[in-house]
Amino acid sequence: MTRIKADLILVHAPAIYDFRNRDDFVLGWYSSQESSNVTPIFEMHPLGFLSIKSFLAERDLDVKIVNLASLMLKHPTLDVEKLFEYLDAPAFGIDLHWLPHCQGSIEVAGVLKKVHPESFVVFGGIVSTYYAREMMQYPQIDGVIRGYDTLEPLADLVGQLKRGVRGRLDVQNMVYKDKGEVVDNGHTYTPDVLNDVAIDWSKMFPKTDNLLNMPNLMVLPNTGCQQSCGWCSGSRWAYQRMMNVEKKTVFHRRSEQLAREITTFPKTESPLSVYTLQAYSESAPRLLSYLEAVNDSGVVSSVSFEQFRLTKPSVLKQMAEVAPNLDIYINLSPQSHDVEISRLSGRGTYTNEEMEDWIAAALDVGIKGFYLWYTIGMPKQTHASVMETVAYSRRLMQRFPNDKVIPTIFGMVPFLDPGCQWFEQPEEHGYTVFHRDLESHRKSLTQPRWRDAMNYETKWMKRDEFLPSMYEAMQVMANDKAEFGRITKRSIKIVNDRIDHLRYLTGSVDRAYELDGGLSASLRQEIGRHNDDILSYAADVALVKKPLSGRWYDDHTVPAEIIEACTGAARAA
Repeated sequence: MTRIKADLILVHAPAIYDFRNRDDFVLGWYSSQESSNVTPIFEMHPLGFLSIKSFLAERDLDVKIVNLASLMLKHPTLDVEKLFEYLDAPAFGIDLHWLPHCQGSIEVAGVLKKVHPESFVVFGGIVSTYYAREMMQYPQIDGVIRGYDTLEPLADLVGQLKRGVRGRLDVQNMVYKDKGEVVDNGHTYTPDVLNDVAIDWSKMFPKTDNLLNMPNLMVLPNTGCQQSCGWCSGSRWAYQRMMNVEKKTVFHRRSEQLAREITTFPKTESPLSVYTLQAYSESAPRLLSYLEAVNDSGVVSSVSFEQFRLTKPSVLKQMAEVAPNLDIYINLSPQSHDVEISRLSGRGTYTNEEMEDWIAAALDVGIKGFYLWYTIGMPKQTHASVMETVAYSRRLMQRFPNDKVIPTIFGMVPFLDPGCQWFEQPEEHGYTVFHRDLESHRKSLTQPRWRDAMNYETKWMKRDEFLPSMYEAMQVMANDKAEFGRITKRSIKIVNDRIDHLRYLTGSVDRAYELDGGLSASLRQEIGRHNDDILSYAADVALVKKPLSGRWYDDHTVPAEIIEACTGAARAA
């Protein structure tokens, strides 16, 4: 059978590698939110994979993406080790960008190294940058490329490995092992222009798929940040300490590359939407130019922006004028209705009254709607304050009917980002951090009791209080949304049943350990059935039923004949 050959194969791991066989902890408590159309094993691979594929192609290097998490979800009997036997490359790349992937990514690296002991396994991402030296303790990891833009160093690495170079490797920003010795090449590659490449979206999907399940495409015009929100490892404060940069902490892509990327958006049978990440770091002229190009593509029906402050009314009017064919949505993250909590979180640049007046004015000039994001786990935030945020969100929906304003609340779980200010200076900000090294975080993700996975608590909300507050807030807000027509009656029943069952299961696990020191066989069976069920849906309010496929981040590389050869049903036949 044909093998999948490339110069570099990028593998996206599930958050928990053996999630299909676990009945000793409850999936879902850290992912029951509406932020993205994914399950609790986070099968969406980073946009950087697509940038890597496009950039290395320009260097005549062949890159293929294997979304292992997506494949394992869609094919429950998939034999991962057998699948890896069909892969053939001198280098394998694994993303460890956000910490919830630390267990799965390291385990998948071990399987890859077992099957391909001579291949070079390299990691990248924010978490990989932070823990680069510590990651050298794992025998399955050969190297880590640090930084906010690793395209050039990765191209150098793959080029050298393709030519058969081994031993000492001339690759900037890389920490790696040479015959057991850890070699640090320094962190000197800090380019002023980000990802100077356009993703070719037209090549990211199978030609026969109508993409009816596809959520938003995503566009990333920059990385880094001008703001220093204490909870974020992508903040200005964190970048200055992690990414070897000083004053400049926002790195933009060239406008012509963004325009070129937009021309590759596919025409789909379902309406195509685009989510624009980190638009809050874009100037008004760049934002308007980008918006005009999306409008002129002729294939996009709606576009969303993240904004940090309240965009000037004159700019909002221009946005609507340059994109008359688009529904424009704006995302704001106040974090709390309480302006003091919002300010301590790194927000707090406007009052609720100012925000409401601004929303009303924006709707008048043609902005379609607003998504408001509130987070549990902020400084000075108590359970009572969380529920006051929920009550305020209800009043917002009353004032702005017809889906004009959609609030969402979720917990900052399970981890406070390594490298962020509150992780580095917890006592000064009212936090206690329980896990600090990578191995502790990796082990914590499979702890039976949810509170043992969390790596922090605050002076105002302990770990034991966190999950009950999160479930109550999410459930009350979801029911408010149903009352105001933001969620269908069918969907709200599923949401209520799921949260009620999660509340029952996590409480049962706690009681079992307090009374018996472990889980009974019957409780493990209940947990197993719950985990199977929760993985049958994406965590979107639409509650899309499996098989989940056709999304831009699903696997489009492994052909059906290899899947068939690697499933239990095929081998049994």
